[in-house]
Amino acid sequence: MTDFETNGMQIVKRISLICDEKKIVKKSVSESLGLPDNCFANWSARGTVPAGDICIRIAEYLGVSVEWLVTGKENGLTAEERTLLRQWSILTSEQKDTVKTLLEKWESEYQAREKNTLNA
Repeated sequence: MTDFETNGMQIVKRISLICDEKKIVKKSVSESLGLPDNCFANWSARGTVPAGDICIRIAEYLGVSVEWLVTGKENGLTAEERTLLRQWSILTSEQKDTVKTLLEKWESEYQAREKNTLNA
């Protein structure tokens, strides 16, 4: 299998991942963008990469960057980190304060453990 074919399958996997995260059915993506219903399955089966303009449209529709869609990387953030940022963005101010308090507590505990390890 060529790098090109592998990349095509990876793009479809990333599309599936973001659709799952956002609870979007791929069929609704293809319908909204005027693409054939079976385009995702075809790209994956053939190992082909969607055309650049289609990647841009899909990325915009799904609210991700083209860079992430094509490479799986976005400003050095992992998928888990992107998910955490998305989750953070929907929290209320009070919820964010609670999370910050917990993180500060856990960070202090971690630093204390590290200090104890170095002094041992």
